[in-house]
Amino acid sequence: MTEVYDNWWLAGDNGDQEMENDHQDAWKNVISLLDIKDIDHKKVLDFGCNQGGFLRVLHDSVPFKKGYGIDLAKKAIEVATSRVGDYPINYINTGDATSIGETVDTVISTSVLYLISDLDEHFKMISDVLNAEGVYYASFADQTKNPIFEYMKQVIDEFGATKMQGKTLDEVVDSLVKQGFSVELIKEYNQPTYDVTNYKEFYLSVDDYIQSCENSYLIKATKKA
Repeated sequence: MTEVYDNWWLAGDNGDQEMENDHQDAWKNVISLLDIKDIDHKKVLDFGCNQGGFLRVLHDSVPFKKGYGIDLAKKAIEVATSRVGDYPINYINTGDATSIGETVDTVISTSVLYLISDLDEHFKMISDVLNAEGVYYASFADQTKNPIFEYMKQVIDEFGATKMQGKTLDEVVDSLVKQGFSVELIKEYNQPTYDVTNYKEFYLSVDDYIQSCENSYLIKATKKA
């Protein structure tokens, strides 16, 4: 298991907070694609929660019974815990989902799979923490055929505490099936319009940005009974 570290994103004066600010719209989009019955009054785990904002936004939209957020970034978990308030959420500084000590109905990860080196190990762990017929939602963009891949990897490897992996969509799906999941793909960007105003914040060309959007999915993997 990967060792813990202080912060994940090391760019800027407060990288993890800046990353959280930048992910607000993406979180809301993911939430709009979830099946409410997989969240409503269920036990939910956010894998790679960082400062914990996603679970709080999710609970404001669809109240769940109990939430767990786990992350390897120690200081991010400290921030998450300080902000929990009355939310039924427990944040833990770990990368081991099974360490929460119980099973859950639904696991969610947003922008995490591209950092996982051993997919088989990861999906087995998710299966172990899920109830029968539980669901794993994971956002994933296959960047391996994107001309910007090497540039993206260079930036993430420089400023991220963990390295970017060159995983394909085929590898992700095949590994999930191997671990006993049935798999569906939901297009993350299902609107006909792309706002490309700020594409230069992370992409070298408009085409790179569009290709990334076109290859972005919310994976819904259901554990077979």
